[in-house]
Amino acid sequence: MKTSRIIGLAMSGLARQKMRTFLMMLGIVIGVATLTVIISLTKGAQHKVMKGIKNFGANSVMASAGGGRMFGPPDGSTVTLTMADAEAMQASIKGIKHIAPFTMHVAQTVVAGSKNTEAAVFGVTPAFADAWQWFAEKGDFISDEDVSGLSKNCVLGQTVVRELFGDQDPIGETVRLNNTNFTVVGVLTKRGASPHGMDMDNRVLVPLSTAMRRLYNTTALGMIRLYVDDPDRLDEVTASVTAILRERHHIAPPQEDDFRVTNSMAMAGTIKGVSKTLTTFLLLLASISLVVGGLVIANIMLISVNERKKEIGIRRAFGAKARDIRQQFLGEALIVTLFGGIGGTLLGIAISLAIAGIKKMPAVLSWEPFVLAIVFSAAVGIVAGLQPARKAAGLDPVNAIKG
Repeated sequence: MKTSRIIGLAMSGLARQKMRTFLMMLGIVIGVATLTVIISLTKGAQHKVMKGIKNFGANSVMASAGGGRMFGPPDGSTVTLTMADAEAMQASIKGIKHIAPFTMHVAQTVVAGSKNTEAAVFGVTPAFADAWQWFAEKGDFISDEDVSGLSKNCVLGQTVVRELFGDQDPIGETVRLNNTNFTVVGVLTKRGASPHGMDMDNRVLVPLSTAMRRLYNTTALGMIRLYVDDPDRLDEVTASVTAILRERHHIAPPQEDDFRVTNSMAMAGTIKGVSKTLTTFLLLLASISLVVGGLVIANIMLISVNERKKEIGIRRAFGAKARDIRQQFLGEALIVTLFGGIGGTLLGIAISLAIAGIKKMPAVLSWEPFVLAIVFSAAVGIVAGLQPARKAAGLDPVNAIKG
């Protein structure tokens, strides 16, 4: 029997039972929509995180004060890194192009005139710009003279500029940090979000010496950033930093490190691993939904075979072969699942875009959901329709006409 004839008969059979067809299609729609949403939002999240990794900077190794395995800004009270540690790294490790010790205090109040905002305050040296490959877009960066003279100059990130000055040029204006007035000498280029979603433009940079002595009265560093000349040496430099800090801090197994060391490639690998595990789990849930949808289709079609015995018997009496009956019922299952797959893909795209708009998160639309919808739908349709099709084809024509 021709394919067009099979499709016509299958469509005709499905059209006579619209509600039943809808119920069979619904499970596939839900499963494929779930699959589409998972793929779109996961790809969006991966894109956002990898953009954050790029913003963090390639070829970089970061040593942070405080123990633990998770990377993040240390608490201002953590005092396990010193300038002597940074100097030891610079003297002992080959391949370091730039090294930048700095302090960091999050959620500090910054005041300009009648306006105020909260931002992270960094005490930095001029090497910070080269180590981060992050320079002033307007004005100047922190200079050696600023550090040696404990100056009260500062450089603002663009979020701070927007919050405090709007469209006005902040160069030469005064901001107050911890009851100390600073003169704005520069504005950083826009950087975006970190791998952990923090706004990297929401910061104020002041000379390291000024931060340590005038603002926070500390001799400790928060972090030390190293810019490596060869990305292939990142792991080697990371291991060397760890070894130096353990030796200097007199840490021996089984003692836990009082610092954390990571690099840009390790961060990317960790985040990709977590994302892959989560995606696999969510895809499993979507697959279960499709399997359940397939079981629903199989059971409804078995019921349909019993109700349509006379139709099958009459068709056989007028010359239809068992193969024709089998193809008709398989065609019905495939049409239901394929249309369900297409509908589920469109619904999934709409849901993904809605979630992205409401939650302000990216959603990446790609070809994978369309291909997976066709493949999964066809597979479910064939498996779900096989037994009902066999049962319909195996009916005895005489008994089938009697019902």
